[in-house]
Order: sequence, then structure tokens, then C-alpha cells
Amino acid sequence: MIIREKFIFWLLLPVSFAAIMIGINVQEKKRQSSDEFLKDIESVTEKAKAKKNIAADNQDIDGFKKQETSEDYSFLMERGIFLKPVSEVKDERKTDIIPFKEEEPKKPAFVYKGRMTLGGSVIAIIEDENTGKSFSVKEGDTADNFTVLGIDEKEIRLIKKDGEEIAISTVKEEKKEKKAADADPKEPEGSK
Repeated sequence: MIIREKFIFWLLLPVSFAAIMIGINVQEKKRQSSDEFLKDIESVTEKAKAKKNIAADNQDIDGFKKQETSEDYSFLMERGIFLKPVSEVKDERKTDIIPFKEEEPKKPAFVYKGRMTLGGSVIAIIEDENTGKSFSVKEGDTADNFTVLGIDEKEIRLIKKDGEEIAISTVKEEKKEKKAADADPKEPEGSK
């Protein structure tokens, strides 16, 4: 039995070797054909691109070859380039002119809002009623075009650059607050 197995082995050995060689040969042919196929695809795409570029170049050249003639600009020759056709001229009727009224700038109307004492200096809070701007000023400071001359218990004195002097009363506001407080009756404690 060993002789028989050896005999079969030696017979099958060349057959298996031949099968392996045929497989290698088939794989090599497959690889070559796929490489040739890919080369064909690349050459076809390059030819298509070249044709497309040639067509685009021809279109550009056609535009350059065209000779311009005076008929292309006939609309310019019909009329002068500096004249408007009658249809384009607008009816320019004069409208009533509204006179411009020069208004005098509003004078600042400063109102006293309060005061603070920081260290030895008194700072007054005033508001321009026309613009709504508030200013915290002490003597020598400016508010709009006014310079603060002095701050005392009854008034704040301001002077404009042109020499106009105004005074803002600080007492008036305190009297109004007292009158408003006196007008509100206090509720008796037992009414709740």
C-alpha cells in the first residue's frame, strides 16, 4: 500500500505543478489585459479633452475673426453721443420752492437735579431739558458751552463764552417737593 501511495503521489505532483503554473499564467494575462484596458480608457479621455479644448479654442477664435462694421454701431450714428433724444428729455416743471426758515438754536434750559459733597467740593447735577443730557459739575467745569462760575445754597451761576450769564435756582425744586409732601395726607396708623 505504501508503494501505491508513493506512485499516486508522484503522478499527482506534476499535475499539481502544472495547475499552479497555469494559474500563474492566467493571472499574468488578466493583469496585462486590465492594464491595457486602463491605458485605452486614459487615451480615450485624453482625446475627448483635447477635442473639447479645440472646440472651445475655435469658438474663441470665431469671436476674434468677426470684423466690426459701422452697421454694428448704427444706433450711435443715428444721433450724436452728446444729445438726448426728445423722448428721454423729462418735463422739468418748476415746483413751488419752500423757503428755508433759519431757526435760532434753542437755548439750553438747565434744571437743577441735585447735589453731592465729595471731600470739600460741592458737585451739582444739572440737566439740559432740550437735549436731555445731564451734567455733574463743580466750579470751573463746563456744561455744553457754559462754564460754572459758582455753586451756593440758592443758585448755580453759569456763564457762556460770549458773556451771557444764567442762574439756576436750587431752592425752587426744594419748595415744590415740600408742597407735594404736604399735599399727601398721611394715613392714620389704625386704618389698616
